[in-house]
Amino acid sequence: MASKEFLAKFKGKKVTFREVSSFPDIKVQYVSSFADYEIKPASNSSFSAEIIKVQTVTSFPDVKLKKVPAFGDFEVYFE
Repeated sequence: MASKEFLAKFKGKKVTFREVSSFPDIKVQYVSSFADYEIKPASNSSFSAEIIKVQTVTSFPDVKLKKVPAFGDFEVYFE
């Protein structure tokens, strides 16, 4: 389940990221350049398509994300 393709199905949608310390659905690393996807932080969880358990890592991520103020690949609400 943990891959770039897993997040690809949420392009153009809003998802909720629930931070966990173990057994994540996907491991993410937040970067300032060379991201796999750009995400726009959301202010609420309304109309969220799915809750995804994420673990933030500094090395060996499943996917690299860049936070942008607008026009991201998808919106993310952080629990």
